[in-house]
Amino acid sequence: MALLAAEVEGRVARLTLTRPERRNAMSLAMIEELAAALADLASHPDVRVAVLAGEGPDFCAGADFADIEAVRTSPDLAGYGRSFEACLAAIEDHPVPVIARVHGAALGAGCQLAVACDLAVAAEDARLGIPAARLGILINFESVQRLVLAAGSKRAGEMLLTGRMLSGVEAESWGVVNEAVPPGELDERTDSLAEAVAGAAPLSVRGAKRGIGIVRRSASVDRGMEGGPAAGYDALVAEAFGSHDLGEGLAAFRERRRPEFGGR
Repeated sequence: MALLAAEVEGRVARLTLTRPERRNAMSLAMIEELAAALADLASHPDVRVAVLAGEGPDFCAGADFADIEAVRTSPDLAGYGRSFEACLAAIEDHPVPVIARVHGAALGAGCQLAVACDLAVAAEDARLGIPAARLGILINFESVQRLVLAAGSKRAGEMLLTGRMLSGVEAESWGVVNEAVPPGELDERTDSLAEAVAGAAPLSVRGAKRGIGIVRRSASVDRGMEGGPAAGYDALVAEAFGSHDLGEGLAAFRERRRPEFGGR
């Protein structure tokens, strides 16, 4: 069963996460399907913009906990994070702009997807956040960079250190999305923005997207492992994924109780 629907309507490609029964939680299989769809669109001669959306009541409620549990027992503890980052990088490096249409929950992986997109329109009552600290997870370094560049270090810090959730309206004021609109106007506004991009000069749009990407990368921190400022971050990710706290966080989520973290 496909976990992603991809269709092209004239100059606009529509990528829709189709796992509503799991609130479009990002499994490894879904990550692979999204990455493959993006690769196919890159060579499509007519596509000038892509819209990423979620089927059902939520955009994407986060990572698939079944895959996170599997990662905890895998020799490659950070494998899920690397696969997901490759997918986010494919959005960021895609030759055409990608617009996130955000409704319902955009949590964890869902929020990371929205931030990685070039533009994002959210329903005013959408919920965006990265509750990793409430579960014992550590998100990939590149997503930390993207969030800091979008929202600033203080607001990114509040989201990452406390797991604070933002409404669509708050997400707009914090720079996490471009615009928040009433839920009934979300499709119209997203389509209007997509058509505006699709109607602009393709070479200018592609060049501008590339230029913005260069600026984002030049403003980001080198994560090199040979003494750079981000050295050792991967080890912290692996430590978090292999921790007792992550098991406690997942159990507390399933049991709908407050987790008791011990820092191990």
